[in-house]
Amino acid sequence: MAKSLQYAADKWARKTANAGAKWKDAVSKADYCGPFQQFVGHPTPEACASFTAGVSAISASDFQAAITGKESKYIEGLRNVR
Repeated sequence: MAKSLQYAADKWARKTANAGAKWKDAVSKADYCGPFQQFVGHPTPEACASFTAGVSAISASDFQAAITGKESKYIEGLRNVR
């Protein structure tokens, strides 16, 4: 268990420091449509197209910029756990 909320936030910041490229690689290779269509039991062409368009619209650097410096938001989320 982490020693404090700040310790946990610092660890999160370290672990996400270069997450953009890893995220982009993982979501670009992910098979979202197959498992989702199997889950709902029918073809989902609109959901698949939306997922693909969303992933394509965000670059690794965009993702990285969106999560960088969010340690205080991470702490706030932990404080709100009920």
